[in-house]
Amino acid sequence: MLFVLIIALTCLFIAALVYIVRRQQGKSAALPAVYTAMVGLALSGGVFTFVMQQGTQLPRAELVDMQQNTGELAEYFDGRPMVVNLWASWCPPCVREMPMLEEAENDHPDVRFVFINQREHPDLVTEFLTQHSLKLDTVLLDASGGFASAVGAHAMPTTLFFDADARLQKRFYGEVDQETLDEGLGLIRGGE
Repeated sequence: MLFVLIIALTCLFIAALVYIVRRQQGKSAALPAVYTAMVGLALSGGVFTFVMQQGTQLPRAELVDMQQNTGELAEYFDGRPMVVNLWASWCPPCVREMPMLEEAENDHPDVRFVFINQREHPDLVTEFLTQHSLKLDTVLLDASGGFASAVGAHAMPTTLFFDADARLQKRFYGEVDQETLDEGLGLIRGGE
């Protein structure tokens, strides 16, 4: 998406320069062309910076913890790298990957694991965790699906890997296997 935006802006500015030069036939076209190029570069740099900043921030959407307190993911960021798993109890791949993710959470205390359930009632989530004997430190509810929309997760499960600066380093759609998990953990822990 970012590359498309940059290419589109570049084409727009080239077209503007060609237009100015053609309109100025016989007149000094250098000054208008330089001015247009400078404005174009400034605008594209500003758009590029805005898009990059949007991609590096933790997504903003209301989440609810198991005690029915509302907040955002940023409130759970404590300076450690973070793995965020979006899941649902009706999703077989989610169910299969949960024990491995629970084990990873126990094995990697230097990484924060957050499990965000998608649009299910808290009682159902509690029942699911009990039924599968899962003891996860941070389980949140995305009752409206706003968080999933904010990160572009239209399939379950989706796993996001954020580094210690809260920058998204990897997004994985589908069931995480050990190799994918290890690769993501390596990225967010500084290449370990």
